[in-house]
Amino acid sequence: MNAVANLSGILSVIAPVFILAAIGVYWARAKLPYDGSFVTTFTVNVSTPCLVFTSLSKLSAEGDGALSMALSSAGVMAMGAIGGAAILALCRLPLRPYVPALAFPNAGNMGIPVCLFAFGEAGMVYAVVFFSTMSVLQFSLGPAMAAGVTDVKRLLKAPMIYAVAAALILNRSGLGAPLWLTNTTSLIGACTVPLLLLALGIALASLRPGGLARAFFISLLRFGLGISAGLIMAEILGLEGMMRGVVLVQSSMPVAVFNYLWALRYNNAPQDVAGAVIVSTALSFATIPLILLLLPYM
Repeated sequence: MNAVANLSGILSVIAPVFILAAIGVYWARAKLPYDGSFVTTFTVNVSTPCLVFTSLSKLSAEGDGALSMALSSAGVMAMGAIGGAAILALCRLPLRPYVPALAFPNAGNMGIPVCLFAFGEAGMVYAVVFFSTMSVLQFSLGPAMAAGVTDVKRLLKAPMIYAVAAALILNRSGLGAPLWLTNTTSLIGACTVPLLLLALGIALASLRPGGLARAFFISLLRFGLGISAGLIMAEILGLEGMMRGVVLVQSSMPVAVFNYLWALRYNNAPQDVAGAVIVSTALSFATIPLILLLLPYM
C-alpha cells in the first residue's frame, strides 16, 4: 500500500511537468501559432525576475536557507564543471561543447516545477534561489566555458541580477517590499512555471539530435555528476529535510536547453549539444521519479 501511495505521489509530481512539456512539443509539431521571441523575452526579462523577487522576499521573511541554497548551486556547478572536464579529458572528448552541459542542469524549466509539485510553495522558493544563483553563473561563466570569453555586458543587462539585488536590499534594510509590489510580482511570476514548461517542449521539438551514443554518455554523466555533487554539498552544509531534497532534485536535472543556445551562438558542436539536451530530458522520465522515490533514503 505504501508503494502504491509513493508511486501515486511521484506521478502527481512529474505528470504536470511532462504533460505541459508534451503540449509544447505537440504545439510545435502542429505548427500552431507561437511567438517564441515574445515568450522567451517575457519569461527571461519579466516573469522570471518577478518570481525570483517574490520568492526571495518570502525566503527572507522565513529567515533562513538562502545562503545555503546559493552555495549548493555554486558547488554543484563547480563540481560538475571540474569533474566533467576531467572525465572528458580522459575520454579524449572536446571540453568546450560538453563542460557547460555537465555544469548547468535545467534548474529552471524543469527543476522549479518539479520542486513546486514535490515540496509545495516553500520548496519552490528554495528552488528559485538555486536557479537564480545558477543563472548568474550561467550568464557569466557559460560563454567563457563555451567560447573562452566572458560576456560581462550580457550579465549586466540581465534583469535577474537586479531582481535578486532589489529583494535582498529591501529585506536586509528591514523595510520589506510594499504589498502592492509583492502582489504585482506574485501575479506576474505565477505564469512563469507553465510558460517555462511549454517553452521547453517547443524548444525540444525544434532540436535535432546528433551523435546519439555520445549524447547518451553525456546524459548519464550529467546525472551521475549532478546527483553526486548534490549529495556532497548537502553533506558539507548539513542540509536536511526539504532543503536537502531541493538540492538533490535540482542538481540531478537534465542538460539545460540554454547550453544548446551557447553552443549554437559560438558554433561549438551545437547538434551534439542538442542531442545531449534531448536524450537527457528523455532519460529524466526515469531519473526524476527514481530520485523522488529514493529521497527518504538519501
